[in-house]
Amino acid sequence: MAAKREEIINYALRLIRCRSFSSFSYADIAREMQMTKAAVHYHFEKKDDLGIAVCELIEKKLFMSFEQCLHAIKEGKGHPWSFIESRVNTIATDEICPILSLQSDYENLSEQLKAKIKHLSLYEIELLGDLVKEYAPASKHDELVVSTLMSIKGALQYRRIVGEALFAETVAAVKKQFYTFLEDKVEN
Repeated sequence: MAAKREEIINYALRLIRCRSFSSFSYADIAREMQMTKAAVHYHFEKKDDLGIAVCELIEKKLFMSFEQCLHAIKEGKGHPWSFIESRVNTIATDEICPILSLQSDYENLSEQLKAKIKHLSLYEIELLGDLVKEYAPASKHDELVVSTLMSIKGALQYRRIVGEALFAETVAAVKKQFYTFLEDKVEN
């Protein structure tokens, strides 16, 4: 039972990355997974319940990436940018960042799911901020963290339309600004 529940969550995450949360139904999941809609409802009574489970999975993955990066920074072998790279590397060229995808459906969701998406959005910012703080304790980093994440999320959206070359150039420019800012803070 738990394995089937996890399969449904992972498939819903894939649909969110490829389309959006509002663009698929339990019938789509049932058809792809060769099960009945009732079986999907057995695991997730409402679609919002499934959305919350997907948010919890994303949160878990964010924390795992954070822990790996934090460990590397504490050993003097890492940089906060690794957290961004680890997140970007999970998103295929034709996919949407799942957090961004959920944010795009925000106004049409239940209050409970909206709260979960808001928490997830702030959590991602907090984790990157904590990594920056660990790497460069003296830095005033709030604006850097938010502007970097927003720039990367925008670049991911553009990549779907304009291709990998412009995305790579944009990420390189954002990375250079990020590194420059932090290296200045570490040296001072």
